[in-house]
Amino acid sequence: MTDQALDHAYSPSRFARDVEATLARQAAAGQALATRLCPLELVDGDDPAARLDLFVPEGAGPWPLMAFIHGGYWQELDHTATDFLAERYLARGMAFASLGYGLAPATSIEVMVGQCARGLEMALVALDERGGAGPVTLGGHSAGAQLACRVAAAGGVRVDALLLVSGVYDLTPLVDTYVNAPLGLDRARARSLSPLFDDLSALPPARVAIAEHDTPAFRRQGADFVTALRAAGREAALVDLPGCDHFDILDHL
Repeated sequence: MTDQALDHAYSPSRFARDVEATLARQAAAGQALATRLCPLELVDGDDPAARLDLFVPEGAGPWPLMAFIHGGYWQELDHTATDFLAERYLARGMAFASLGYGLAPATSIEVMVGQCARGLEMALVALDERGGAGPVTLGGHSAGAQLACRVAAAGGVRVDALLLVSGVYDLTPLVDTYVNAPLGLDRARARSLSPLFDDLSALPPARVAIAEHDTPAFRRQGADFVTALRAAGREAALVDLPGCDHFDILDHL
């Protein structure tokens, strides 16, 4: 592909209906929920972006945990972008943590992975102090799916299942796109950060979701990653969600 074709292939907003309206609606719903429920706010170190909101259901624990990592191509949004998801998990008696991380160019992807891992660990410690944590699902959207895979692969914190949504699992095509300007990846580093080329044998069961109106490149990445997981002997399901795009897919989980 030419650089221009790659830019188009990895520009999900060009295939979506109304990105700004979707993000604004999700942010407003999350803000309203946080105002009403007052989640526990936890911060990792000195980076104000490396923080999380922890929503805990009423009643006695232990509670299953859904921890979710936002997207934004490692350079946009923050943890509150996924706060709106908490409502559906709370309704099922699950705790919910929206994990944040520092953004490029100030923060490298390698550091982001560590921040997300520590955020998940902080959420688990906080739940243990309040009644315990049950099974842990780690989710991620777009770039957040890559971070979720890397956290799970590192093995330093418990992850029992993955929910990966419209993710990027091979970063090498991004090297020649506009996305790479703040990331500064070369091909070797992009490959080393790509879950597709990791040892997948230790990953937990994964549900990999793609949107009908994701870009063809994102849809292919999801399908290829499921194929790789199954080839490594891992349990993996590909979920193709109709009628949604790269951004409003989160409304349809």
